Amino acid sequence: MSNCCLETKCAQCCIETNMILSYRDIETIQQKGYDYRFFVTEHDGWLQLKNNNGRCVFHDGTCCTIYHQRPVGCTLYPVVYDKDNNCAILDEDCPQKQCFPLEKSTIQHLLDLISTLEHQRDMRQKQKRRFVETT
Repeated sequence: MSNCCLETKCAQCCIETNMILSYRDIETIQQKGYDYRFFVTEHDGWLQLKNNNGRCVFHDGTCCTIYHQRPVGCTLYPVVYDKDNNCAILDEDCPQKQCFPLEKSTIQHLLDLISTLEHQRDMRQKQKRRFVETT
């Protein structure tokens, strides 16, 4: 199966990424030997990939160094969730979006991921509140 992003060496989605990470994503990357502090940042309660010099910390300027273990959100991209219209869409900023069909299975996978991410964020927020209340 061809991959137009790899073929064209497109890395647009790796520039100034805001990719949210699930616990499973983090665990998978840590199993590759990377330290949590190297690649995870928190923003508004969301765990996200860090950027380094304007691009994802795992993009070395040529390619993704964890391509086969990249986060689920990265594998689903350019399928993203449009909160304003409550639906999955192809990201208009992706120069390769024409290569990616908007299939039902991909949309469902995205919705499942969003549910997981929201649940994990809610649980972290509750844990933080409990910690503050007990200290």
